[in-house]
Amino acid sequence: MLISYNSSKVKDEDAPKKWADLLDPKWKGKVSTGHPAFSGYVGTWVLTMRKLYGWEYFEKLEKNKPQIGRSINDTVTALNSGERQVAAGADGSTLFSAARGNPLKIVYPSDGAVLLISPSAIVKGTKHLNAAKLFMEFLYSIEASQIDVKHFTAPMRPEVKPGEGARSVTEVKTVKPTVAEIDKGIPEVIEQWRDTFGN
Repeated sequence: MLISYNSSKVKDEDAPKKWADLLDPKWKGKVSTGHPAFSGYVGTWVLTMRKLYGWEYFEKLEKNKPQIGRSINDTVTALNSGERQVAAGADGSTLFSAARGNPLKIVYPSDGAVLLISPSAIVKGTKHLNAAKLFMEFLYSIEASQIDVKHFTAPMRPEVKPGEGARSVTEVKTVKPTVAEIDKGIPEVIEQWRDTFGN
């Protein structure tokens, strides 16, 4: 998760550079985000912001009257339509849309892009263990990373360069909660969110 914006509405030099910039009153009525109860990306972002800045971050964000969708991908729609100008968004869906000619750009926040890990595993007791092992090996291959990049996902392999407009995870400051923090914290932040934003 990072900051995304509509470059036909916001000049590059004026785009938010860190998460706290979304709290600036100049963005009132111009921010888009998803909802932590409907999106794991958003839940992890909300949890991370709470860890970094306390719940006061969201109390201040609420004053800017953000448009709250469900999915993190709803931010792309809001930016493309011009209904909103900046967002707490996802790199992949934003860059995917930009590659199709939409005026969208991303900013890796100086205080850390939220790194989301999507693990894969073999289900215990699977009937086709060898096929599952082969698939897991494929997921970590150069070929799979090349496919990931075509779909604007960060490559797993260092031999594969990120897609257009993206940076390597090794070049970006990242922050991420632990699995235990996510497991315990997301249900908590969903309730805090509803208390603060009323939905």
